Amino acid sequence: MKMMRVIAVVLMLALLLCSCSANKKVNTPVTEELQPASSLTIDEEEAAVLNEKVPVCLYFGDEQQTKLVKEIRYVDIKEAKKGASALASAIVKELLAGPKAKGLKAVIAQGTTLRSPVKIEGRVATVDLTKEFVDNHPGGKALAELTVYSIVNSLTEMKEIERVKIIINGKETKKFKDNVTLNSDFPRNDAVVNKEVGLARPEDGELVPVTVPEDADSAQISGEQAEDPLE
Repeated sequence: MKMMRVIAVVLMLALLLCSCSANKKVNTPVTEELQPASSLTIDEEEAAVLNEKVPVCLYFGDEQQTKLVKEIRYVDIKEAKKGASALASAIVKELLAGPKAKGLKAVIAQGTTLRSPVKIEGRVATVDLTKEFVDNHPGGKALAELTVYSIVNSLTEMKEIERVKIIINGKETKKFKDNVTLNSDFPRNDAVVNKEVGLARPEDGELVPVTVPEDADSAQISGEQAEDPLE
C-alpha cells in the first residue's frame, strides 16, 4: 500500500514537471524577435561615401554666370588625412574639373591646371595655376570676379584658410581681365553667392532649394560690399 502511494506521488510530480516545461516553451519569446530592427539602412555606395570620402563645398557659376552657387562634392578621405595643404589641393582640382550638378557652369578657363600643391602660410593659401587661367578666360569684369571668388570661397570653407592668393606659372601676376588684378590675396566674398538658387547635390544631379535667414545674409553681404578687393 505504501509503495502504491509512493508511485502515485512520483507520477504526479512527473506530470507537474512536464506541464511547467511546456508552459516555458510557449511563453518564452525567441531572443531574435526581441532585438529591434535598425531604422537606418544605407546601401553599399552610401556606406563607401561615409567610410572613404569627406564632403567639401565648391563654388561654381549659376546658369547665367552672374553669381556663384555652392555644390557639395566628396573627396578621398586619404587626401584629407595628409593635411590641410593636400585637402586644399584636392579642392582646387575638383573646381578645375567643373561642376557635376545640373544648372551650374564652370567659371575657370578650360585647360587650367594646378602646377603645384597649394601652400598655406599664416592662414593664407597660395594657388599656383598654369597660364591658361588667364589666356583662355573669355573676359568680362563680372565673370573674372566670379572666377577669382570661385577659388577663394571654396578654399576659405576650410578653417585653416582665411585669404587666398592666386599666382600664374609660379609668379605674381598683376593683370587678369578687365581691371581685375591678382597682385594681392583675397578674403572670402559671400556677396557674389546666389543663396536663393539652392544647394547643388551632384548625387541626384539637381539643385535643392535652401532658405537662409534674411538678416544673416544682409549683415554678411554689407560687410563684403564695403570694400571690393578686386578693384
